[in-house]
Amino acid sequence: MINYKRLIISTVTGALLGIICVVGVGSRIFGGDYLGNIVYLLGIWMSRLVLGVSIGFVQDFVILPGIGWKKWVNVSIRGIFFGLLFSTTVLLLDPHFSYTTFGAGIAYGLITDLVATFFTRKKIEKEEKKD
Repeated sequence: MINYKRLIISTVTGALLGIICVVGVGSRIFGGDYLGNIVYLLGIWMSRLVLGVSIGFVQDFVILPGIGWKKWVNVSIRGIFFGLLFSTTVLLLDPHFSYTTFGAGIAYGLITDLVATFFTRKKIEKEEKKD
């Protein structure tokens, strides 16, 4: 079953982190020449957007089964895994071979999954935290 709230949150998070990535890549590699490199920068942004969409669909992808703190470890590993997967693709296709962009993608995968999971927690988990 698709959790549409999670999908929207992760997609928006991916899009926002993609904007940050475009600003960073554009100013670092091209010296601020955004219009002359619009296709490349749009590709970077789209990879972050698709990363967010993909993370939105994998709520039930469990690496470490369990409850409690293992859930957040699972979320972290899953986010890093998807960030690594998408960043490796970008790195291999990137004519500038930017390791900074590669590392940022891994971090963005982690951040996106943590944010999406945090904002889509179930009420039971919130109530347990109060006790």
